[in-house]
Order: sequence, then C-alpha cells, then structure tokens
Amino acid sequence: MSRSKFVAFVAVCFLAVAGLCSAQQWNLAYGSDRDKVAFYNSTNPGFTEDAPYGPLSFRVLKDQLWVLDSLGGRVLSIDPKSAIKSEIKIAGLPKNALLEDFALVSGASGNPETVWVADAADCVIRKLSLANSRELVKIGGNGNEPGKFLQINQLEVDRGGRLYVSDIGRQLIAVYTPYGELVRELPCQFSGFAIDRQSSLHILVYRENYGYLHRVYSHQGQLIKTVHIGMPNFQNPRIWGVNEQGGLLVSFIPEDGFKGRLKMFEFSADARVLHRLEMAPGLSMNRFTGVCDNKIWLAVVDFAAAPAGEFIVKSIDWDVKK
Repeated sequence: MSRSKFVAFVAVCFLAVAGLCSAQQWNLAYGSDRDKVAFYNSTNPGFTEDAPYGPLSFRVLKDQLWVLDSLGGRVLSIDPKSAIKSEIKIAGLPKNALLEDFALVSGASGNPETVWVADAADCVIRKLSLANSRELVKIGGNGNEPGKFLQINQLEVDRGGRLYVSDIGRQLIAVYTPYGELVRELPCQFSGFAIDRQSSLHILVYRENYGYLHRVYSHQGQLIKTVHIGMPNFQNPRIWGVNEQGGLLVSFIPEDGFKGRLKMFEFSADARVLHRLEMAPGLSMNRFTGVCDNKIWLAVVDFAAAPAGEFIVKSIDWDVKK
C-alpha cells in the first residue's frame, strides 16, 4: 500500500451544504467489526508505511455524518447517536486499496442517491448506488493522458451532477458528466477547489511577490472573475469551500511554519477577512474538516494510537476576533 503526499503533514474540502446539524459530536471506535472503522499502524503485522492510516475523509449532511472507511472499503452513514445507519461496500477493490475521497450525489428529493469514491492505489473512481452498492460507472486508471490520474486528491459534484476531480500529480482539475464522460481538464495548483451553488468553480493561483488570486469559472469553463486575496507570506493554502456571498474558506500553514496547527480564514467575495481560527488538522487525513449550516466540523484523530481512542468529528467555532 502506498500513498504519496502533497505536504508532509496531510495529503489534503469543505462541503457547503444545507440542513440541520443537531449532533455536536460523533464518535466511532477503531477495529474490524461492522460498527468500527479500520486502521493501519505499527500494531499491524508487516506495517511498512511512513504514516498510520484510518478514515481519510468525512462529510456532514443534515444531521448525518458520512465517513469514508478508507481501509475497510466502505462508505458509512452515521446517525446523530453515532450508530451506523447504512454501509456501502465497494466490490472489486485491489488488496492494497486506500480510499482517498468521496462525493455524494443527491437526487430530485435532495437526499443522496449515489456516491463517487476514489481509490488512491489504482487511481480509479467508481460511482455506486447508495441503495444497493451496485457499481454504476468506473473511470480513470493510472496514467498521464486525459482521463487518467496520477494522484487523486479531491472529488466534488455540482448541482448538474457533474464530477470534478483534482489530480495533484498532473496538476489539473478534470470535469466529467454524471455518466463518466470526460468534458474538460483545467490546470490548477495545489490549493484544492470548491463548487458553489451556481455550479461555478473556485480555485486559487499564487503569483510570486503578489500573493494569491481567487479565480471563478463557469461550469462551461469560462473565467468569470479574478479577485486578489494577497497573503503572500502564508504557505500551502487549501480551499475548504465557498460561502453564500461567494467568498472562500481557506486554510494556510502559518507564516512561521507548521507546528501542529493551521490557520483558517473566511473571506468575503471582495477578499476581506470575515472570520479566522486556528485548528489542529487530522494528520494523515485528506478531508479533515467540513461545514453544515455555518458550523465547522473537525476530525480529531490519532491513527498511531489505534485501536485506543476513537475517530471523532466535532463542531468548532470561529474566533471571536475578526
């Protein structure tokens, strides 16, 4: 099993969704039972990785937590009492599978009906039915040509059902139809991306001695606008979503380097700082934070200590000072 890293402390998106978030915290035990999430660390025979692993991604939707059981080959729906409501088992995975990210696709009712799941080991993305785990579409494979991937990092779906894939190995975002047909590929840096409610694509571009530019593209791939954010002294930005006004939520390594914490900023559409906070990311995780109804959710994990401890997702607040 192998998983290359984009930065030393985390591989890598915030999902802006509507709904009620009644639970304040979810707790899942580590282990191989159905009601636990799998892990891989020095307690496993033959452990050879440079970091321990567990669930790499989660999302909050309404009052439910969705967890990617990356080593268990499952997508889990967790109710407000931390009980597994449903599990989607993924058939046909290679033995060294490490599920990197997932994106839920809602139907006409507004409830999730299908899910896209990315496997970091074979660079394949599968679309599955949430009703019966049936595989509907399969795309990708390892390669440097269009339609192939080198290092899948992030999946998102817009309101039209189009799939967006960040490949930090090829430094691009690939766009697919709901049926897995490649539409286009756009160049990008290592900052992630977000999709807003109008299905517009938001990315960051860095310019030496100038800082960061927030660029917005239509779902047809046309540049809509560019806003100068600045902040040239901050490193390794990561977009975690778009607020209702069109501003970004972005985390950075602080100016003095990574010391176990990141700085998160919420910007307005014209790049004013609205809120900020500091947080400790879930090391070895990809998608370690998310939002629901303006609540920020953070995964609190220690995969090296498993099976001791728990996989925890809890809400955190913006700092009072802006």
